[in-house]
Amino acid sequence: MSTTQSPLSLLEASELRYLESAKLHFFRAGATLRLTIADEMSCLSVSVVRLFPLSEPQRYLSVRTSDNKEVGVLRDAAELDAQGRQLVGEELERRYLVPVIQRVIAVKERFGTLDWQVQTDRGERKFTTRNLRENMAQPSPNRYLLTDVDGNRYDVLNLNALDSTSRSHLMRHL
Repeated sequence: MSTTQSPLSLLEASELRYLESAKLHFFRAGATLRLTIADEMSCLSVSVVRLFPLSEPQRYLSVRTSDNKEVGVLRDAAELDAQGRQLVGEELERRYLVPVIQRVIAVKERFGTLDWQVQTDRGERKFTTRNLRENMAQPSPNRYLLTDVDGNRYDVLNLNALDSTSRSHLMRHL
């Protein structure tokens, strides 16, 4: 006998549950982030996902179970207790590791791709981008996010703050 889950109704799918930070207790068991919601439930493994990663990186965080079902939305990480803030911050840093480009050493065009050699806040990196117009976002006037062929992102926080050689490399390809 097989069982199938019926699809969520439109009403169920559209309901948004905000979590009350005072009822949340985040803790770790090894490398696993866990959550207990007072008088309600415990989740043995949760992840935290930014709903607005560029405009609201510490607010409107989706808390999800290991099978990617949303437990609810945390309005602001700052409302958590000290331990919760630290654990949620660590989880977000792990999930959204985005090296900041400090200097562009070289860019080479090769068969429709760009091979980058850059200095980041996490050391020297080499990566390849394809079709930069589709793999580059500009969240603000002088800020750029580049996405490489493996889906990794690299952040140029302020184009004008880079040295002239780096700016020249970037402007030639942006």
